[in-house]
Amino acid sequence: MATVLPDDKKWEEAFVLYGFDAAVGRLFRGIIHNLNGVGQAFMMQTELLNMMFKQTDAALAEIERAENPEERRGKIAALRKMLAGRAELAKHLTDEVGVFQKIMQRTSLVTREVGEQILADVYELGSVIELELEFLNSDGFFKHKIGKTLGLADNLPELTGRRIELHQIIGALLENASQILAENSGEVAAPEISITAAVDQEEVVIEVCDNGPGIGAGEREKIFAPFYTTRAGHLGMGLYLARTLAENAGGKLTCESLPGRSCFILRMPVKGDKG
Repeated sequence: MATVLPDDKKWEEAFVLYGFDAAVGRLFRGIIHNLNGVGQAFMMQTELLNMMFKQTDAALAEIERAENPEERRGKIAALRKMLAGRAELAKHLTDEVGVFQKIMQRTSLVTREVGEQILADVYELGSVIELELEFLNSDGFFKHKIGKTLGLADNLPELTGRRIELHQIIGALLENASQILAENSGEVAAPEISITAAVDQEEVVIEVCDNGPGIGAGEREKIFAPFYTTRAGHLGMGLYLARTLAENAGGKLTCESLPGRSCFILRMPVKGDKG
């Protein structure tokens, strides 16, 4: 016999499922963003290499025409300087490719879990946080205007399961902090987000803090209610979904705030120690 769920329960489960799909979509948007960055770097390097070949050929011709050793040495030094500059740009391209490879490796593990439900795979919390930070770089204000401080304890345990949910929660908290700082950019001289993670007995504690205007005492619980928002153009569902996912995983999400600083504290149960 089919179980009939209350309307509010049906609604909540449907929204959690929607959030799950949205998290997977964000993963692919992040891949596309980073792939575009690598593609632009490749395009720039291709143009510079074509230019370099022509410039090198012209410089060698000038060296051949040089009438005395001193003139020849000067032209050789100029050629070496140009090649050194191109080598530095090539190093930047290598770095971009390296970043993209790391993102692809991390994302492939996440999407593998989605497709095959491999819940026993071990992963590190730091990889989840770093991937969400990288994905948010698609927003110009977040990438260029907000300082980021990351502090991960050395004894963080390895995790199994709940990877997508953890991505959703941390992504929602980072996005919330970024939006607050963007909306108050005229009042915050140096916008900053800090992310820390530590172990407290059998829980891992993750804090996402921003130096925005703060949240009043009367608002700290309201912000977790569905559809509650003080910002125009927002549905007010991000923090609700984050808390729901945390509670479904046996965790807890709370908020502490003072004028000039707000912290969202996520406590999640863990099993085993990092080997």
